[in-house]
Amino acid sequence: MKQALFLLLLSVILSVPTFGQSSKLTPELTARLTHISDDDEVKVLVTLSRKSSETFCPEQLLSERAIKRRQKMVSAGVLPSLISVEDLPFHSDDLQAIKQAGLRIHHCLKGLFKVSGRIKKSHLHALASVPSVVEIDAVKIFCRPPEVDEPDVSLLIHQTPTTHSTNVLNYGASFGQLNQINVPAVHNLGFSGQGVLIANFDAGFSNLTHEVFQTMTIVARKDFVTGQPNVVAPNSHGTLTLSVVGGFKQGQLIGPAYSSLYALARTEDVDSETPIEEDNWAAAVEWADSLGADIITSSLGYREFDPPFASYTWQQMNGQTAISTLAARRAARLGIVVCNSAGNSGMIALPANTLGAPADADSILSVGAVNSSGVRASFSSVGPTADGRIKPDIMAQGVSVRSASSVGNNYTNASGTSLSCPLIAGVAALVLSAHPHLTPMQVITAIKSTASNANAPNREIGWGIANALAAVNYFPLSLQPSASEPKTFALHQNYPNPFNPSTIITYQLPQTSDVQLDVFDVLGRKVTTLVRERQAAGSYSYSFLASRFSLSSGVYFYRLQAGSFVETKKMMLVK
Repeated sequence: MKQALFLLLLSVILSVPTFGQSSKLTPELTARLTHISDDDEVKVLVTLSRKSSETFCPEQLLSERAIKRRQKMVSAGVLPSLISVEDLPFHSDDLQAIKQAGLRIHHCLKGLFKVSGRIKKSHLHALASVPSVVEIDAVKIFCRPPEVDEPDVSLLIHQTPTTHSTNVLNYGASFGQLNQINVPAVHNLGFSGQGVLIANFDAGFSNLTHEVFQTMTIVARKDFVTGQPNVVAPNSHGTLTLSVVGGFKQGQLIGPAYSSLYALARTEDVDSETPIEEDNWAAAVEWADSLGADIITSSLGYREFDPPFASYTWQQMNGQTAISTLAARRAARLGIVVCNSAGNSGMIALPANTLGAPADADSILSVGAVNSSGVRASFSSVGPTADGRIKPDIMAQGVSVRSASSVGNNYTNASGTSLSCPLIAGVAALVLSAHPHLTPMQVITAIKSTASNANAPNREIGWGIANALAAVNYFPLSLQPSASEPKTFALHQNYPNPFNPSTIITYQLPQTSDVQLDVFDVLGRKVTTLVRERQAAGSYSYSFLASRFSLSSGVYFYRLQAGSFVETKKMMLVK
């Protein structure tokens, strides 16, 4: 591995072009400099040409959880090794040199070969003179548009039931937003995001004492605006999104992934005159990666910037321009499922789009919004990307979404793709909870392929409204062999039973065996074969989805054959 890293580092150094000092400043930065005096500071993004020459092992750079997640990507052939030159810290001499030139470093974005910071205009020449400095760009500064205020008129006409007798949980007023994407059916199977770490990027989390967070496990917090670990801020936006993805209070509000672990990142400050700077988001991605996050849910978007700074154009929503987009792409390659709001800028005529970075990134889920009736919200941003890819990818309710309030233990309804995004992140957590060995692209494939518009995706609603149960069942559901081998063969009663539309069949093997698991109707006709393979000793579970076979209500049988062991049990489908 040492030789591979050395060769990779050498190739990167040799491939980086060199420029004269004047040409190291991008046109964007040059234009910005015309509006400030020599003593004024400017936020810049400095590209460096090399990394540390020291040798590192994965354990020095990543947490145990991050290594395990990346191992999936190595096994899938996506990553050549657990770490690469992108993971290495910058050369200490280079960091010292740019500090001496006058740069006050804010973030080291080692995965992008960039360092952000502030520097006086008069010191830029000295910074450009540092040999390892390849380019100096302006950090994009975002101006958040007003929050969406669009009541769901359909709720006034068709009141959604708050719960259902077949569900194991009482969802209260949050039932409609979950039932639309078939989350309660997955909770009934016993999956609620357990084993998954979700990183939530937002503007601050003002009310973490709310009752919906009392059972939530928050393992890490960091404020990328101030650099402090405290993410509590006056803004209520993070309270809304966090409650939607993972809150839990019976009879009031339940999020899809209420059993997941959470890492909270404050990446913007919208309650002061401080602008929202895009490098904060990219820095939070590297932090989430190092923690071993499985999912990033981000209800943020970068497109419109404060004058006189140039905004991104729709042509730059091409998946390879914005810093946040590049960071999102890298996160996906490292094994993180990235879910990001598509944006709240509504419809526009072709060929333009209304996306905000990083929603234009490939290999991520860009999330649009519908109302409770499944109709696209008028504010929901549309694609395609400038390079012709369909966006948004997936939809969930984003109008009048039940959320925790920033005041006391109260509740509110909020609207925007900011609220549909955490619902989809919750669906991704359910899929990973059932299938912990899936890669991000496999999770995305499961969610998109089973959505309501999968046969005709388009620029307005993408692949359509998600179906959590179908996504969980897209890949055969099997648990890995248990750590302790069972002592006997056994076929267990399915759960739930009666069921509709799916149930889980579990069995155990005390030794390696040739296994076949079949389902039959009451007349003895085979419905399907769930398993036919040689399996090691251990415990296994498989999901049987009756809706795939257009079955009617009634009694069905499932039979396990494992070597000389044969056992049959019955189950009941009730529609």
